[in-house]
Amino acid sequence: MDQADSLRQLAAAGKIAKRPLRVYAVTSGKGGVGKTNVTANLAVVAARAGKRVLIIDADLGLANVEIVLGLKPRYHLGDLLDKGLSVSDVLCEGPAGVMLLGAGSGVRSLTHLSDEQKMQFISALDPIEEMFDIVLIDSGAGIGDNVLFFVGAAQEAILVVSPEPTSLVDAYATVKVLSQKAGVHTFNVIVNPVVDELAARGIFQKLTAVTGKFLEAKVRHLGYIPRDENLHRAIMAQRPVCEMFPSSPSARAIASIGERLLADKQTGAMAQDPQAPALGGGLKFMWQRLFRESQAVAG
Repeated sequence: MDQADSLRQLAAAGKIAKRPLRVYAVTSGKGGVGKTNVTANLAVVAARAGKRVLIIDADLGLANVEIVLGLKPRYHLGDLLDKGLSVSDVLCEGPAGVMLLGAGSGVRSLTHLSDEQKMQFISALDPIEEMFDIVLIDSGAGIGDNVLFFVGAAQEAILVVSPEPTSLVDAYATVKVLSQKAGVHTFNVIVNPVVDELAARGIFQKLTAVTGKFLEAKVRHLGYIPRDENLHRAIMAQRPVCEMFPSSPSARAIASIGERLLADKQTGAMAQDPQAPALGGGLKFMWQRLFRESQAVAG
């Protein structure tokens, strides 16, 4: 029995509880660490488990999720803002029924959303409360204004780091800024790529040695993705590795991470956690709160 079958059985048995919309942002301190690939494959794993999943590609103007999923969306977020289309009009269906709100490619106007565009986007997304169970936001790398806006709407962040020293330094900066400026309190760390779990734990400990000393944010080890040539082959084929090579080491590792995200009684980002922030009114409420707070700070 593979991981996907295990997740479907958990859902059928009621062990994966029905919950309000869950919003997770996948982010990183620097580019090139596999953030978008992690987002796409986790979405496929969750969809195979029976969840209604939406990916918001928030790396605006640099559409990457559609490439990993092998899609060619007709519309993107810019059309949602500029052409009066509804969110249902601009969504594109991908593998396993995952839905994508694309970022658009080469659209300079999207790289810095105005306050008016942010409020327009908030209103446009109101219907998704009833349409999906899980939203995965694939944010841009770093700590720019768009990153703060989108990641600030998430209940928790999934932080992808690589073994490179620069990745760890940038990851620390990301945790610091997102926790202090965007109100993100929990970061679930995925190390990618790495030789084995021992090496991944070592990298995680290096990160927590500084975050635990200087920051109040909660940082948890969610898992790791091993080095795997099949992952590269899947990327080149523009398919999720969980679809193309489901038995490969990287696909199994991502499926295991997905299981921890979904299973109530296991540790992980979606596990029941008394300290986890409640959605308290839904995604629209989260963004409205964030927008009001950013305006107050600016004033």
